[in-house]
Amino acid sequence: MTGYRPEIDGLRAFAVLPVILFHAGFAGFSGGFVGVDVFFVISGYLITSILLREHEAGSFSIWRFWERRARRILPALYLVMAVTVPLAWMLMLPDQYQAYARSLIAVSVFASNILFWQESGYFAAASEEKPLLHTWSLAVEEQYYIFFPLAMLLLWRFGRRAVFFGIALVLLVSLGLSQYAASASPAANFFLLPTRAWELMAGALCALWLSRRRARGSDLLAGLGLVLILAAVVLYDETTPFPSLYGLAPVGGTALIVLFAWPGGRVAQLLAWRPIVAVGLVSYSAYLWHQPLFAFARIGLPAPPPGWVMLGLSALSLGLAALSWRFVEQPFRNRHGLFRGKRLALALVPAVALMVAAGAQGELTEGRRASWLASAPPAQAQMYRLYETARAGGADLIRDPNLRCVIQITSAVSAQARLERCYRQHGPGLLVVGDSHSRMVMPALQRLTGRPFVVTLAQGGCRPFTGRSDCHYPAQLPALIAERPEMFSHIVYHNAAQALLDDGTPLSGERTMFERYGPEEPMPPFRPDAGRTAAVRAFLDRLVVPGGPQVIWLGPQIGHYLPIRTLIRRGCTARWHLRPGQADSFVALDRAIAQAMAAPAQIAGGPNPAYLPLIPLMHFDPGSDIVSCDALYWIDGHHWSQAGISRFGPRLAPLAEMLQETENGAARDD
Repeated sequence: MTGYRPEIDGLRAFAVLPVILFHAGFAGFSGGFVGVDVFFVISGYLITSILLREHEAGSFSIWRFWERRARRILPALYLVMAVTVPLAWMLMLPDQYQAYARSLIAVSVFASNILFWQESGYFAAASEEKPLLHTWSLAVEEQYYIFFPLAMLLLWRFGRRAVFFGIALVLLVSLGLSQYAASASPAANFFLLPTRAWELMAGALCALWLSRRRARGSDLLAGLGLVLILAAVVLYDETTPFPSLYGLAPVGGTALIVLFAWPGGRVAQLLAWRPIVAVGLVSYSAYLWHQPLFAFARIGLPAPPPGWVMLGLSALSLGLAALSWRFVEQPFRNRHGLFRGKRLALALVPAVALMVAAGAQGELTEGRRASWLASAPPAQAQMYRLYETARAGGADLIRDPNLRCVIQITSAVSAQARLERCYRQHGPGLLVVGDSHSRMVMPALQRLTGRPFVVTLAQGGCRPFTGRSDCHYPAQLPALIAERPEMFSHIVYHNAAQALLDDGTPLSGERTMFERYGPEEPMPPFRPDAGRTAAVRAFLDRLVVPGGPQVIWLGPQIGHYLPIRTLIRRGCTARWHLRPGQADSFVALDRAIAQAMAAPAQIAGGPNPAYLPLIPLMHFDPGSDIVSCDALYWIDGHHWSQAGISRFGPRLAPLAEMLQETENGAARDD
């Protein structure tokens, strides 16, 4: 066992800086979230080293261990939480403040990772506007601090071999669970301790190895570890199933550095360079400060913060971290200083109570809704009420209990028995396929056609080119149609327009590539993504089989892509328009898809698959089609609300007629 290792503090800098720059949205750091995994390995290594040393000396005390962890973690955390309370009160809308209030309570009881797991979902509040979102990783560590010392205390009675095999078993089980959950439950996989424990155990195994063996440096292996971490930072992104086996790169890389970066080697010298160590020393406080700074900038500014603002806030987080480290972390970590003995509890217990009380107040008052509505200008207050109605109504729900074969599914395989029953009862059905946008189209088509057997096979963000492990229909549906071509008379495909646009940045295909422009800011034209368009066309071609359904690609719609917060600030009486140049991207995409579909396969004498442009049908007028003081037609910048379905659905009448004509034609052919 060795003493202080400055290269470990330097490694913390390589963990925290990618996280900060990733959350700031800088290109080149799309996988910066793996910095958290680096922290986990370091924590597992250091904590296990301490526990081994104390067990071997016969001096271990669980209460003293927990006291040290409280001194290390809680003071700076509660300082940052306290600073966020007045900012949240001033800047947040009631629903945001209520969600924030819940997080205050969850952080205080070491359960914020569980809260954010439960809140996750396609329509969850924007993660970049949650000031305490980053505390999920602290909750994982705090849960580890509770359970791991107790488990090790038990295993130690049976010797070091039992400790080793116990840790190794947890690592293997957790890694296997993580790989499974990456597709079965991605949110739980990301946030919860059982699928993160293997990263902490990797560090624990490093501590066990080094506790009984002479350290041997290797620049080759330590350098490989650094390369693995940096490669994950650059190459991974938010679509990477994570942690899963992909986590082996940053976790394994960190373990290699812990094991083989020793004094005298070049990697150790790099990591022990004083400026890097200085960043590493304040890395915990920097991690605490950066997310609230970014979140409140995004909430409070009228337009998305430009890069120079985010860079300045990144630097500010390091400055605040240095102050926190000097005036908060260091005094509290000194067991013989001002906060010795019971004084620690006298400082921390009221802080916990205040944060829980603030959270309870925000939850019980629905985010101080009544006072906010009373103080807001009438047009803003009405706009917020419309938003509440739109959000409560959803965008894709069929609530008529008599329509038992009007259903929404995410997997054709798991729902096949139900589909068979509906086919036997009603004959061929209508299938609407795609991402979350297809879910809002389906209720409109059902109302227009009156058909009793209508199915949406869709999942948010799931498209033929996505490649996500939890995106099932691109592989399942062609097999189902080949096996049961008569089950559906029509298949309508529809997906979000932004998914087929390319702006030349890592944001391509994401709605944020629109939202990063202010409401009045001119937008450059985005290019249609030819590769993704071709992938959709190839998928639709696979659905065309003899005796099978007519396949129709319903083209992209124009969305306003304005943050709801912007709509509320301006109020329901404002006159709305798209950003200058925004519509051009949608029109160009529509033309590109039409060109890609110009030579469809031919069966039964007609085009199959066929293409129906949606833009001419919608006649979208931003001045009247976004909101009135009677209804908000959108849940967000590109999904219809229930009021939107009622407003825009009748404009799909030509598609409904097209479905009826092809159905009648097929009947005559029979």
